[in-house]
Amino acid sequence: MLSLSYSSIAIVLCAMAGQLAHAHTQLYNVAIGSTAYKRGEYIQTVVGPRLSPVANFTKNEIRCRNDNGVSPKTPYLAVKAGTEFSVVWHHYNDSPDDNMVSPSHRGPCMIYLGKVEENPDDIKWFKIYELGFNKDTKKWCSDVARDNHGRVDVIIPKDIMDGKYLLRTELLALHKANIAWGAQFYPNCVQLDITGSSNKFLDPPPEFVSFPGAYQRNDPGILYDHRKDKGLNYVIPGPEVYPPTKPN
Repeated sequence: MLSLSYSSIAIVLCAMAGQLAHAHTQLYNVAIGSTAYKRGEYIQTVVGPRLSPVANFTKNEIRCRNDNGVSPKTPYLAVKAGTEFSVVWHHYNDSPDDNMVSPSHRGPCMIYLGKVEENPDDIKWFKIYELGFNKDTKKWCSDVARDNHGRVDVIIPKDIMDGKYLLRTELLALHKANIAWGAQFYPNCVQLDITGSSNKFLDPPPEFVSFPGAYQRNDPGILYDHRKDKGLNYVIPGPEVYPPTKPN
């Protein structure tokens, strides 16, 4: 009969924990054009292990992986509306061999903006970017970001209001999404001070949502079996992207 000492079991468990953490991800830094900022400089800290996902999206942690609205200790990054803004995910560091997220943790990316309010429950969020599954390349956004060393680029909309915002990034891993509460959410928030906007919304205006509240357990993009559907009919959760795509 095989027996293991306590020390052997501890080594195995530590190794398993390390593999699990290595599968997960965090928002590591941000950039404006060619200017990359220091790790975590404008990114809110998270509650608990910084790589752990949020499973229960009915809790406040779904906002920014913490229980905050605004973090007083986190400075605001000044950015002009209409600027290309980059977010970069990694495991632990930005070395070339850092894999961002495990290849098994495939799924969409979403980016939201929310104007800062004194009460975080009052923040109304609107989506400015999403990328799901590409039927031609057979790649999810997580694959695309990993191929680009964790980087995703987005344009800060011109037709919004000036002011202080939270930019909320989100990776959604679908490898366990075929069961209820199995989807893994990786949200993070960047604090921005946006100027140079038109100070008005386009018509139609953004579709505003709340976090928590934007997602439901049975949403087709959250309760989803990617092994059966293979991404072909996937519906990204949340509101439509603003500004809306112009017709061809």
